Amino acid sequence: MRMPFKSKAVGTLLLLFVCSVGAMAQRAFLWYTEYPTVIIPPDRELSLDVVLRNTGNTGETIVLEIAGPAGWNARFETSSYPILQISAVHLLAEAEKPTTVRFRAKPPAGTKPGTYTFTLTARTEDGKLSQSIPVKVVVQAATPATETTKETKLVLSVTYPAVENPAGKDFTYDITIRNQADTERIVNLRAQVPFLWRAYFTPRWQTDTRITSIKIGANSMETVRFVVTPPVGVEQGEYPLVFVAQAEEDVASLDLKAVVTGTYDLRLGTEAEVTGQGDTRNIRATEGRERVFTLYLWNAGTAPITNITFFATKPSGWDVTFVPEKIEELKPFSLTLKPEKVTVKIKPAARAIPGDYQVSLVASGVQDRKTMDLRVTVAASLGWGWVGVGVVVVVLAGLTGVFVRLGRR
Repeated sequence: MRMPFKSKAVGTLLLLFVCSVGAMAQRAFLWYTEYPTVIIPPDRELSLDVVLRNTGNTGETIVLEIAGPAGWNARFETSSYPILQISAVHLLAEAEKPTTVRFRAKPPAGTKPGTYTFTLTARTEDGKLSQSIPVKVVVQAATPATETTKETKLVLSVTYPAVENPAGKDFTYDITIRNQADTERIVNLRAQVPFLWRAYFTPRWQTDTRITSIKIGANSMETVRFVVTPPVGVEQGEYPLVFVAQAEEDVASLDLKAVVTGTYDLRLGTEAEVTGQGDTRNIRATEGRERVFTLYLWNAGTAPITNITFFATKPSGWDVTFVPEKIEELKPFSLTLKPEKVTVKIKPAARAIPGDYQVSLVASGVQDRKTMDLRVTVAASLGWGWVGVGVVVVVLAGLTGVFVRLGRR
């Protein structure tokens, strides 16, 4: 029995509808790295770019996971802001550009040479799609530091081989190069510094002139300045540096150290300064009544500020209290991305004379301290206004009575 034409048409339409729905719901993504095997020395941190791309036609939130050896501090970070760790990425549907995340890990102290495997997994939030990448990390055997041989005619010396600076500042070393040869020689300069650090050389007394080599006379010596700049957001710690001088086959090296300490920068702000609306540093209050003010504080440095307590300098008879009274640790704003909020309760004296007063709010931590001055304009309470009105009424009533009595006379 042959199917009627209408039935065939309906069946065809249903098939097309199911296919189109299937196409609309297509979900897929790519997860890969161009370098699945990397080789690092035992004291070097691994930094590897991994690419995510949504090839489906629906947006996806991708959860990232790492499995591998313990103690390596393995993590994902954004490629644009290295100190920001991430655990998930949202991918727009059919995005033109892929998203790059950075896989970082550092061998713990005492790691033996060998191959270590990490599994980097990306999966959708509902777990229906998942991809994994095996990454092999080959840890090389430690190489002994280059030492100046007895036969070398170049001798290097430095007065301060270890320099300590807060993050964001240059490290400077004045290095003396002695040419013990009987002839004048050109000495080439180079440096070994951590990844993303920058280094350059200048004559000691011409710091705006950068050089890569220097001419040293027979049995003479010259001093050069070795300047090293750490990257923005560098972590606290000790970083090895190597200064190398070479004249023909003669090579001499000098081991140096840069000790990066944290910076501490406590900042205070009003509600208007932080949110764009609310109280400024000029506020109004009423005598004898509590006035609530919101104080914001954050750490613009690179290391935590600890044990922050609050107090105020205020006019006599005034009360100022803080909630909370103490903050144990204020982490860098670059990590928290939000300021801390403290409620300040300001109560002028019960009989404060109307006018302008100054109240100074102080936040004091172990590493830094800041003060905010407020101008508080005090107005008389409404109760005293009514008392004044009553006094005026009584005086007017008394005067009226006097005028009436005098009029009768």
